Order: sequence, then C-alpha cells, then structure tokens
Amino acid sequence: MSKRKPSSRRASSKSKGGSVWSWLILFGVAVGGIQAYEHRDTLLPKMKNVVASTSKSSAPSTRETASAKPQSVQKPTQTVAVPASGAPVPPRSIAMVGSPAGAGQLPPATLPSPKPQVENVSLGAKAGTFAFCGRSGLNNCVMDGSTFWMKGVKMKLAGIEVPQTDQARCMEERARGFTAKVRLRDMLNSGSFQVAAGGQGAEVKAVSRSGMSFADQLIREGLARRAGSPSPSWCG
Repeated sequence: MSKRKPSSRRASSKSKGGSVWSWLILFGVAVGGIQAYEHRDTLLPKMKNVVASTSKSSAPSTRETASAKPQSVQKPTQTVAVPASGAPVPPRSIAMVGSPAGAGQLPPATLPSPKPQVENVSLGAKAGTFAFCGRSGLNNCVMDGSTFWMKGVKMKLAGIEVPQTDQARCMEERARGFTAKVRLRDMLNSGSFQVAAGGQGAEVKAVSRSGMSFADQLIREGLARRAGSPSPSWCG
C-alpha cells in the first residue's frame, strides 16, 4: 500500500504542469492579438509592401518559363479531292516558265478539199443530138446561152450571165442572146465533154472539153459575162 502513493503524486504534478503551459500560450496569443489590433495602422502598409514585392519577384519567373516553352508551328495541310467513283485523279498540267500559252500546240491539220466528180458525156457519132427546147420535151435541148437539159436533167453553166431572149429589154440583147444560145448548142454537139459540180447548187455545172471551159469561151466571144460584174447593159 505504501508503494502506490508516489505514482499518483507524480501524475498529478504532470497534469498541473501541462495545464499551466496551455494557459501561458493562450495568454501570449491574447496579448499579441491586442498589440496587433492597437498597432494596426502601422502594420497594414508594411504587409502590403511585402505582398507586392513577393508578387513582382514571382512575375519574371513565370514569364521566363512561358517564353522557354517552344511554340508549335502548324504545317500547311494539302487536301486532295477524290472522286466518288474512286478512280485516280490525273495530275494537273504545269505551264513551262518563259513559254507563251499555246506555244506547244500544233495548228489543226487542213484536210484537202475533195475534188468534184467529173462525168464524161459521150453522145456517139450521131450529129445534132442537142436542139432548141420546144414542144418536143426537155431531153437534150438548149434553153438559152447558159441553160440546157441533158437526159431530162436541167444544167446551167456556172459563173456567167448571158443576155435574155424571152425577157430581153431591147432588140440588141435579144439578138445577142439568140447568138449565145446557138453557140452553146454547137459546142455541145461538137463531141464528148466533161460535166462537174459547179459548187453553187445541184443544177449548176462546170462544163468543159479537153480543159476548155464552155463558160470562159462564151465570155471571150462577148456572148456572156462574169456573174455579178459591174458590166454595162446588153442594150449598149
């Protein structure tokens, strides 16, 4: 029983010492708070200066770290249009530097004009095959100095104008027109001749014999003139 009493005394002394220190700490905090409240006018400006200086010192470091980061450069991307069918797209043609547009293009080839078909007409040894057109019908006959019928087909000498006979404006034109009519009949009855398309219609023909044009022969004899030429009237 005598040994248990000292332990209780030591525990009570420790508890008293701990409570005293806690009261001293609370007392110090209260005194410090009172002093800070009484000197608040001088402490607040000093605290503001300290906060401002710390913020300035931290600002350059943040800028340096921001500038130290490498900037990412975006590379241009090229989009290629793909057709819906999936077929490959042919490459675009590139123009050569210094060469004018269309320099490499060849001019279109000119096709030769087709030669007119030439028909050789041979009336045989029978004389007087062509006559003047009348009541006998339009078969191998001469109508005027530039128009005739052959085998029921009307033909007209290309590129000339001849004096009229039925619609003559004077007796001189009528007489010259009849002379041209007789001359054309004689040339047709002088033997075989060639007939080719005249290029001005189905009935317009170029008639010749051995390379001599019937139309040119009538012009040389004064019995016809070039179509559209400003020649004077047949009436003089």
